[in-house]
Amino acid sequence: MTIKIRKIFSTLRKNWKIAAPTAVVVLAATVAAVLATTGSEPAAVAYANVSRNFRVCMLATTKDTADADRIWPAIQAATGRAPINAERVTAPAGTDAQLTPYVNSLLSLHCGLIVGAGHDLSGPISSAAKSHASQRFLTLDKTEVATNIALVPAAPADLTAAVVAAANSAETH
Repeated sequence: MTIKIRKIFSTLRKNWKIAAPTAVVVLAATVAAVLATTGSEPAAVAYANVSRNFRVCMLATTKDTADADRIWPAIQAATGRAPINAERVTAPAGTDAQLTPYVNSLLSLHCGLIVGAGHDLSGPISSAAKSHASQRFLTLDKTEVATNIALVPAAPADLTAAVVAAANSAETH
């Protein structure tokens, strides 16, 4: 490796009359190109700390993509009306036992509201609701009578309002 580097520098020293002007031209062209493209001072970077936003997580399965595609835009619309981070997770279709870990993963992400966008998610959501009484859920099928589970509203505007209301109630607690 060092022998190759020595050969390169040896060649450059021998041909300095060609290498030096070439390096100056390349450097000048690079500087000119950068100055020509920037024009003015770059805009200041705008940032927002979204880590404390209310988190809404929608869980769908590959079997229920039509329901998910209907529900997701309403959740996204809520992000413009309140400080909300929305996440969409798609699980492979399966049994209650196979889908329960996906619901549990959303619990570990501290989602303030978990929306089940599939008829096959009502069982795993009901199971999770029993052991997580303070967690709020929306589901398409309410099989369990629990105060922390509600049905997904049919109208997109009503769903958006429900998500915003959940976010606003979380800010007051």
